[in-house]
Amino acid sequence: MLGNEENEFFVSFTDEMGRENNFEILAVLEFEGRDYAVMLPEEGSPSENGMLYIFEVAEELDADTDTYLGVDDQRVIDGVYELFLREAEKLG
Repeated sequence: MLGNEENEFFVSFTDEMGRENNFEILAVLEFEGRDYAVMLPEEGSPSENGMLYIFEVAEELDADTDTYLGVDDQRVIDGVYELFLREAEKLG
């Protein structure tokens, strides 16, 4: 799923310093059987640096919310990023 202007999704995280960081979810993609969210920090967010962030999406069994886990494996990060670029290119 790639987002578009009509279909925007946002999440907020609180960092170690207690600052709220807002992200737009640009896409949720399946890679090697797991879901990953590609996110961009909102303008003015402490994490705003022009970089994309990739998080693994872990669904909570007893809640209607998702948990986002950091990804440390560079091979997974590269694979998800390449998949994101291919999907975005299809949308033109």
